[in-house]
Amino acid sequence: MTNILVVGDGAIGLLLSHFLSNQHNVYVLTRKATNNTRFYSRKNSASQKINARFISLNQLAAQPKFDVILMTVKAFQVQSAFEQVKPYLTEHTNIVLSHNGMGNVEELKSELIPSQALYFLTTSMAGFKSNQYIVQHTGEGQSVIGGCNSLALKNISTMANTLKSIPKLHATSNIQQLRFEKLFVNIAINPLSALHNVKNGQLRDPQYNSMIINLLTEACNIAKAQGLNIPLINALTTAYNVMELTAQNYSSMQQDVINERPTEITAMCGYINEQGKVYNIKTPYNNQLLAKIQAKKSVV
Repeated sequence: MTNILVVGDGAIGLLLSHFLSNQHNVYVLTRKATNNTRFYSRKNSASQKINARFISLNQLAAQPKFDVILMTVKAFQVQSAFEQVKPYLTEHTNIVLSHNGMGNVEELKSELIPSQALYFLTTSMAGFKSNQYIVQHTGEGQSVIGGCNSLALKNISTMANTLKSIPKLHATSNIQQLRFEKLFVNIAINPLSALHNVKNGQLRDPQYNSMIINLLTEACNIAKAQGLNIPLINALTTAYNVMELTAQNYSSMQQDVINERPTEITAMCGYINEQGKVYNIKTPYNNQLLAKIQAKKSVV
């Protein structure tokens, strides 16, 4: 069995911990009480105990060596979280990032040695925490893993097999394309749902159409500048499909704003804004949402 450390016990971290613990030794790094049982709940089924061990930072040194570190913290937390676990990496530890938005990959690549593989896992599984110890699995979705450095690209099939207990997981040789496609969905849903305090499905109303089209047009222009071919119609179709599939869900950004937590806006609209400066592409609609979400007291 593989020793896996999951960094972060948000909804996605708990969902992945639940599935991975069916086949592996899973440890979850948390800032909350470590002696409280966590539960996985799905629709009307009985809740199940998540068979992982929850540990605090000062307990890390006493744990076995980790084969995989799966980082499920938010984009803006990745660097600080990585610095905390870096002393516990072995020369062959695999690092897997999983968060909304862009960024962090290049920064972490520069901190790893050639024998440490870096992967990115993107997922459209949906869930939320009904309280700090219970995760509700509210939506099916595919998960895709891809390599971000040469060793990971070489070993992607092995890593996908290791994590195969994650539902509907498959590997890709072009994770950057998949990350960008996921970014489009995030940009279309997260900021608007947070700004207007609505569920995902409500964004299909006509009043939001032009804004969504303009946001994704700018994102497509950035993708094209980076050498990616993602037609606007494809981006819109995917975004509206996700709105329909998660119609009764609130987005993660809406939940962050309501609960006065920092958001991932800088890894979404902020990323488009920064890349627009790099490629001299105007991005007024993404800039506008970036400013509006940042103006809220709950964001950084």
